[in-house]
Amino acid sequence: APPRPFEAPPRPFEAPPRTAGPDDDAPAALDPAALDPAALDPAALDPAAAGPWRPPAGAAAPWLHWLHRLLDPIVGPAFERQQRVNRALIEQATQRAAAAESRWRHAEQTAAAIAAYLGETLAFQSRLLQYLQRITALVDTKDREVAGLMRRINEDNGAAIGGATAALEALAERQRGLRESVQVLHGASRVAARELHRLRDRVSELDAAPGTASAPAAGPGAGGTPAATPPVPGGTPAVTRGTPPAATPPPLADAATYAVFEDAFRGPPAAIAARQRRYVACFEGASDVLDIGCGRGEFLELLREAGIGARGIDANAEMVERSRERGLDVTQADALAHVVALPEESLGGLFAAQVVEHLEADYLLALLAVLRRALRPGARIVLETINPASWSAFFSAYIRDITHRHPLHPDTLSYLLRAHGFVDVEIVYSAPVPDAGRLRRIPAEAAPGDTPAGAALGVLIEAFNGNVDRLNGLLFAHQDYAAVGTRA
Repeated sequence: APPRPFEAPPRPFEAPPRTAGPDDDAPAALDPAALDPAALDPAALDPAAAGPWRPPAGAAAPWLHWLHRLLDPIVGPAFERQQRVNRALIEQATQRAAAAESRWRHAEQTAAAIAAYLGETLAFQSRLLQYLQRITALVDTKDREVAGLMRRINEDNGAAIGGATAALEALAERQRGLRESVQVLHGASRVAARELHRLRDRVSELDAAPGTASAPAAGPGAGGTPAATPPVPGGTPAVTRGTPPAATPPPLADAATYAVFEDAFRGPPAAIAARQRRYVACFEGASDVLDIGCGRGEFLELLREAGIGARGIDANAEMVERSRERGLDVTQADALAHVVALPEESLGGLFAAQVVEHLEADYLLALLAVLRRALRPGARIVLETINPASWSAFFSAYIRDITHRHPLHPDTLSYLLRAHGFVDVEIVYSAPVPDAGRLRRIPAEAAPGDTPAGAALGVLIEAFNGNVDRLNGLLFAHQDYAAVGTRA
């Protein structure tokens, strides 16, 4: 049990204060030697023995009595006053001695109480130390058991979390697959519904028209033999309007599938718009800009925000419908057939993003020829495509899309623009690979100081960094580029 709290002994005796009297100032006139205890007569200290002084009896008594009668009026009052003072001093000393003795007894009691308290405290601390020594081993054992239990719990939790994470990832992958499938089916159903509605309207028109039993007259886009167009100025071979070489609109189901493919791998519309915003300045002050392969209409919206008149065409019915839902002027058409049908110098600019890599070589050459005829002098042309000089872009974005036909090197596309009469041709690179995805150089300060070994290591680091720069230029160059030119 803990020691009892320390209790101080009772307060010591204190003498009561003495009442002041008329002779309190008398000690100031006394000789200090008179207060020496060794010089006092013990009998004189007795107050009962004190009294008026009388001369002793004897032979000399007569003259002493005479002297007493002579001096008593003079010194008698002083002696009596001194006696009263002496009695007061003796009384005060007695009281102070009693008080000192009382304080001494109290000090002895206090010291005894402190000693007892310290003894009890030491005994309690000794018992506490013994108790702690006995439970230390038990606590260590329990700590080890708890640590082992927590380690097993953490291992079990880690295994459970890992299993749950793998299951969630697998579920998320299945959900992504299901979501893509649902998007494909939804897009296909939308395209099929629109085509069914168009066919119903066509049937209604045929039923209402006279002579429905006869075959419809052949004409451009009517299903008959397409009309041939005259040769394009500049020596380009004639192109059959409505049936461009190796470029036919995809089936309805394929249109919906490719639209979903674009959503999954091309990127969200906001990201594409952020990349293409830089090209808006090329068409500042222009009008009648044509966006070939406009897709979801990101660049058309940017031009609309800038107050630039523009329209788009796309061969994918699903993409066309999406753009129209956003209030954009978009037509489903083949690029070459559409441009061939345009009047000369009717376009104020031409934009095509991620289109030319889908075209066969003959089709691309014919398209560039008719574009020069359709564009006004001074109009800008911007052709953006994947950069095959970047291995990371070629082996990811390019070969991922099965509709790609030919990769176009920046030198090739810039040459084709100049060969078809475009001037001020330049290559604008975009979509750089983040630094985290590139090979890292060794810092030059990693080499030691001015020592032979440090110099040799510095040469190796410089050679290594040079190789890293060359590999980064091949593997991780800009992933996209645009060939920009002006109609002469």
